[in-house]
Amino acid sequence: MAVQAIPSAIPAAPGRRRWRATRIAYLYLLPVIVSAIIFYIIPFIYTLRISFTDFSLYHFKEYGEVGLENYRRVFSRGSEFLPVLRWTASWMFLTSIFNVAGGMILALLLNHGGLRERNLYRTLLILPWALPNVLLIQVWAGIYNTQGPLNLLIGKIGIERINWLGDVTPARAALLFTNLWLSYPFFMIVGLAALQSIPRELYEVADMDGAGGWSRLVDITMPFLIKAITPLFITQLAFQFNNAAIVYLLTQGKPIASPGAKYGSTDTLSTFAYKLMFEQRLYGVSAAYSVVIFVFVAIFIVISALATKSLQETD
Repeated sequence: MAVQAIPSAIPAAPGRRRWRATRIAYLYLLPVIVSAIIFYIIPFIYTLRISFTDFSLYHFKEYGEVGLENYRRVFSRGSEFLPVLRWTASWMFLTSIFNVAGGMILALLLNHGGLRERNLYRTLLILPWALPNVLLIQVWAGIYNTQGPLNLLIGKIGIERINWLGDVTPARAALLFTNLWLSYPFFMIVGLAALQSIPRELYEVADMDGAGGWSRLVDITMPFLIKAITPLFITQLAFQFNNAAIVYLLTQGKPIASPGAKYGSTDTLSTFAYKLMFEQRLYGVSAAYSVVIFVFVAIFIVISALATKSLQETD
């Protein structure tokens, strides 16, 4: 009589198999989670904590709770918040529009079939992206100097020298142009990728229907480009709202908005919060500004996530 073999092992439960299959993913995510906790979550909790205190140079070791006093100071009438916010919002929208539009225009030009040596132009135009931003900003600061090459050039054609970094309008224009120089390569590459992903068959059908260049651009090219850059544009708004590096390195927020003012005409909320901490040593007030900035940026991130559906789970 044959004896039936007994299975050597009992099959694992579905839940256990699923855990074994996914635990390697959790191990890969562990360094990211730990880094986020150490470098983002804990500092934010500490910043939120001191935003409710009078922590400052005069209350450095012994500081106490002041409740919402710092936030009242931020939003009180006559505070620096509204004028700085106005320029921050203007800066955010203007520089984002210029950066995206500049990159898209260059992408359209470089994607033109009749352009010779396109690869050479692409290589040259991407160079600003390959160099450190700190170095490029310092180079532009030298160009904008009152004795710099830009003023020497316009002086030779009979135009009076401009105080690019000392007057309000030229300083803001210099910031916008310099940020365009630093940012257009990224959007140019994104635009080229979007253009090259458009099915060629659409253009062939348009040619058969007798569509002109303008119709091809409006009816075929632009819809694909807009779909590709819309989520990037929203993300760019959030980034530029919080972009303090270029402002502080190029203008330090100057010129002063008015005699006796504690903020400059090119200060954004981020650079003003930085000055409150490192120049005026008002750590509690600076923390309150940082929390407000976080709320604004979080709103943009949520809008971006909803627009791109990036947080939706897919099977």
